[in-house]
Amino acid sequence: MTNKIYKTAQGKSIDLGTIMLQNEHVRAVGNMNVNARGDIVDSNNKVIETKNRRIQKQNSQQTVGAPATIHTSTRAAKRAQAAQSANSTSLSDTIDTPVTPVQNAVVNTPEPTIVTAPAPVEDIPAGGGGLAAAIARSKIVKQEKEKTARQLQQSTPGVRKI
Repeated sequence: MTNKIYKTAQGKSIDLGTIMLQNEHVRAVGNMNVNARGDIVDSNNKVIETKNRRIQKQNSQQTVGAPATIHTSTRAAKRAQAAQSANSTSLSDTIDTPVTPVQNAVVNTPEPTIVTAPAPVEDIPAGGGGLAAAIARSKIVKQEKEKTARQLQQSTPGVRKI
């Protein structure tokens, strides 16, 4: 029994849930070549690929980055942040030669600006914040979609056809 029972203006009851269940394998109207469930069908209404399989394929293409470390206290989070900032090099260290303006230039170009990393978020004192705040600060998840074979082939440099 479904909850999609409606009354018409004439007082008749229509169970739309059973009507939908009876017609879920019927070809849907439109140009997508699917049935009412969302399965891909061919010209003879045979199911080629189910909707569940399509969703599984789409979910398998998404990758999750390296798991973030979860600190048990704010003190441990601060120690890890300090160690990470000590290991990373600043942008000013990577630039070897100063930028000089082009001599005899016709157009005045503005001097390049150096973009620095954003300032760290205010630190909560060691006694405040709690475990939830420490987890929220340390949790960074990065999701990227995997490239298909065609996208990988298109991204390779060089001549493909002569």
